[in-house]
Amino acid sequence: MTNSPTFLAGAERSGTTLFRLLVDSHPEITCLEGIDYVLDAIPASGPFKTIAEYRTFLETQNVWLTAGMTIKDELGSFEAVVDDFLNQRMEAAGKDKVAARIRGSYAQALRVWPDARFVHIVRDPRPVALSTKPFEWGGHVYIGIAKWIEEEKEWLELIKRLPTDRWMEIRYEDLVTDHVPVLTKVCEFFGVEFTEEMYSYVGETDFEMPIPAKADEWRNVITDKEIRYVEARVGDLLEERGFEPSGLPPLTVTQEDAIKLKKDLRIQRWKQKLELHGWVGPAELLVRKAGISALHTPLKKMMNEHERANRVKSWREPGREYSYSPAKQAELQGKVG
Repeated sequence: MTNSPTFLAGAERSGTTLFRLLVDSHPEITCLEGIDYVLDAIPASGPFKTIAEYRTFLETQNVWLTAGMTIKDELGSFEAVVDDFLNQRMEAAGKDKVAARIRGSYAQALRVWPDARFVHIVRDPRPVALSTKPFEWGGHVYIGIAKWIEEEKEWLELIKRLPTDRWMEIRYEDLVTDHVPVLTKVCEFFGVEFTEEMYSYVGETDFEMPIPAKADEWRNVITDKEIRYVEARVGDLLEERGFEPSGLPPLTVTQEDAIKLKKDLRIQRWKQKLELHGWVGPAELLVRKAGISALHTPLKKMMNEHERANRVKSWREPGREYSYSPAKQAELQGKVG
């Protein structure tokens, strides 16, 4: 098994992509964009999937479809197969240290990699909630902050189980305002030295250098009502995670209020599905809710193709595929030649 992989952990919309790019750009570390296609296939308990079952599962996993990995049946077990993904990435990247970005699912990760290490990035929940509004799973700050709450609670439970030398935490706000000392500490955790090559993703992706203004720009956009909604749902976890309350009057959100918010967002979500994917979006949602797997798979594949064609470049390569895939590198080199 891979020797103690390191996972870059953090809630959705907490700066995990920027953080991953910085780490992946280090000349000695490679970092996978995400391994949901592994973690989502690991049960909390009980037996792992067979390799045949896992192959079927991967058919609709978008990140997997562009990861350039191969499944080696001769390895004989799910655990060995997914661990080999990390080895394939290191070999393709020509580096000897590997990491992967994850958002929760820590218990599942530890089932395969019991000696794993973690670097966690935490961000103020108010800008996190604000940034979820355009997404189907967000739409309103009170709804969108649910993933942050779940992940942060899971993280706090995880570190109770880990020795202190197997985890560290950074704040997004510190990363963007004072990135050199923060990245220096992260590099020490990996056992490497900081280098300005960590900024080499700039120009090769759609992401810029860490920008100090990003730390507080949300304050010019968010409304007082939205802040109160977030603080009402986050509760004591706001200060527990090191962030100051706004001082605005507390907002009471009843169960009836929450139900109404969810109902109001349903129409918005259907519209988003339609705008993003045409008729395929609503159809996939209907089929998924109905549990019709035979119809869901082809619809999901169509959505995946559309998403791959339109997403921003949050990785380091031309062609919107994973350049660490030897097959993709050969294809691109052939086109150039």
